[in-house]
Formats: sequence, structure tokens, C-alpha cells
Amino acid sequence: MKLTLLAARLIAVAALIVLAAPFAWERITGDYFMTVTGPSMRPTYEINDILAVQQPTGMELQTPGQIVIATFTPGDKAQQYVHRVHEITDDGAILKGDGNEIADPSPITASQVMGTPRFAIQGAAASVYHLTQNLFGRIALVALILPALLFSAPRKPRGRRAAGQPPTSDDASTAPGAEADTSRSSTAVDSTGTRQ
Repeated sequence: MKLTLLAARLIAVAALIVLAAPFAWERITGDYFMTVTGPSMRPTYEINDILAVQQPTGMELQTPGQIVIATFTPGDKAQQYVHRVHEITDDGAILKGDGNEIADPSPITASQVMGTPRFAIQGAAASVYHLTQNLFGRIALVALILPALLFSAPRKPRGRRAAGQPPTSDDASTAPGAEADTSRSSTAVDSTGTRQ
């Protein structure tokens, strides 16, 4: 029972970490998370992979092969996509998806760069991320976590004997009224009133 409870608590703590980790990462690093929504970067990234996007430095378009997160309208995350620098131009670069046969038709400028991927969450880990980042997934995880953290194993009572067992010195020491009454005289008196 104790091992099962310990395992449940360890799983609950791990689930709490999974819930809190993305929020903490964003606050500490300034990164944000984006979901890959199209196939243009296969096999590097698959649909539903998660990218941790670090802030741009302004130099992203200077290196051919650099993966960047870009957007059609500067600052608009709703239009963002991930491609690789294919060709450097005078005022920016032309991008291309790893899975695309041809490059993007128009170059982009540094103002359209949202950042670069710091790391990717892929496969089963990405599925877990998606589960923990929607409201119903969070509610379900919390419903599973709370009982594991709040439930405690039954404890054996101390100072009590099982029925039919003789009293022990531990029982006597923990029984109510077992302490000696030091306020009375220690001299015994017999039934005739004579001190002994």
C-alpha cells in the first residue's frame, strides 16, 4: 500500500511539473511556444510539433540554413510560420521550407522575424504538451493529481492493544491517569490509621 501511494504521489508531482513547466519557461526565458501547423518543414518538424521560440537578435537572416519563425505582418503570431533561410538578399532573405521543392516567392525583412527555435517538443511529448495546455486536459489532470496528493495511507494506532492481548508496559505508560499523583504523600496508611 505504501509503495503504491508513493508511486501515485511521484506521478502526481511529475504531472504538476508538466503543467507548470511551460508557464515557468516562458517567464524565465522570455520564449513563447508555437505549434507547427503545416507540412512544409518535414522531416525536420511534423504537424503538431511544439517549438520554443526565442526572441530575435536581428541577425537571423544573415546565415543561410538558419531556421526562423517569420510572419507576414510584423508582430502577428496568428500568421507565423517556420522556414529556413534559403538565400540572403540586400534587405533580408528568401526562406524555404525543408519539405518544399521551391523557395518562398517573396523575401522577408528582419522586422518579420519572430525568433528562432530554441528546442522542439516532438512525438509523444508534444501530445502530452497539447493535453496539458487546454482547459479540459488541465481539469482532468488536476482531478487525477489531487487525490494522489491528499490521500494518506492508514496508520497503525499507537498505544492500543488488539483484543485478547495482555497489556504491555507501553499500554500502561500511555493509558489515561497512568501518571503518578505527586501531590499526595508517599507515606502509606493502613486501615487502622497507623502510618507505615
